[in-house]
Amino acid sequence: MPHREMMDYLGDISQIGGMKRYQMLEGKAKGVEAVDVDDGHGLRFTILIDRGMDLGKLVYRDWGFTFQAAAGVTAPQYYNERGEEWLQSFGGGFLTTCGLTQAGDPCVFKGQPYGLHGQVSNLPARLERCESDWQGEDYVMEVAGRVFQTRHQGVQLSVRRSVRTVLLSGRIQIEDRIRNQSSDRSPLMLLYHMNFGYPFLNPDTRMYIPVRHTQGWDEFSEQHMEQQKKMPAPSARAAHYTYLHELRADSEGNTGYLIWNEKDGQYIGVQVRYNQANLPYLGQWMYPKKRDYIMALEPCNNHIKGIAPEEKYGTLRWLEPQEEVTCRLDIRFFSTREEWKKRKAELETL
Repeated sequence: MPHREMMDYLGDISQIGGMKRYQMLEGKAKGVEAVDVDDGHGLRFTILIDRGMDLGKLVYRDWGFTFQAAAGVTAPQYYNERGEEWLQSFGGGFLTTCGLTQAGDPCVFKGQPYGLHGQVSNLPARLERCESDWQGEDYVMEVAGRVFQTRHQGVQLSVRRSVRTVLLSGRIQIEDRIRNQSSDRSPLMLLYHMNFGYPFLNPDTRMYIPVRHTQGWDEFSEQHMEQQKKMPAPSARAAHYTYLHELRADSEGNTGYLIWNEKDGQYIGVQVRYNQANLPYLGQWMYPKKRDYIMALEPCNNHIKGIAPEEKYGTLRWLEPQEEVTCRLDIRFFSTREEWKKRKAELETL
């Protein structure tokens, strides 16, 4: 049935989907503004306006896809940028953006300390648009805003982010336009920390990553390269397994990955597509610890070691004054074997 004809059966579009904007009221989440999105086809997720417009809890076809850390949603005022204190405000969720001048281990760069994974996920956005309406036969829901990472006599970076979905699509499109607003060049480190958790993530979960080259992030991971293909069961003494992939791509630089669960003959999962022009690597972090059971797949532009090592490697990305780069994530969920075969074939041809 054409989507517009469907309206003949509805009093209001909220019968099947839509968006709800609200503010959280309890604990360390108090004051955080958020938008819940429901595509009417089993995809439900939260956009955290006051946390860099990152994505919180996500459910598809009644399967929870995301790892939710014990810290929960944490308001920006609790952020501590020293060392690894970022972990105290890491709530998990489907997407935690890391950057904009630091991603990876804490380090000192040009005399200034940089904490784990940078500031951007703890910066509130300036909301510019939260609207839904018909565009032809599509009912489009879009949230857009700007995040500023600035310092007097220092970095002046902005991100204009839009998060878009279409009713009944099972699809999320994220676009980030990152601009250096200063008169000096600026480092740019960016990592999209996409966090998978139980029940979607378990030892039955499978991945297809069109790898061209893989290296272990540290010596331990290098010695356990086989672990990248399968998530272990939870363990009280789990180790961190971290890998950095370089992927095959088409002639225009488009690439991506596929992750799914096929237990009991049910194929449910997600394909993530992006372009390598500004995201040349894919990080993979696995931590199968009891009560911290998580795997993150992370399109990124760095080696996840921190800004100082990145400069030492000669691979630190710089933005010139007024330069702007665009990153897009195209996220498509599926729930049948036929859809899985189609999405997998798209990546196998790269």
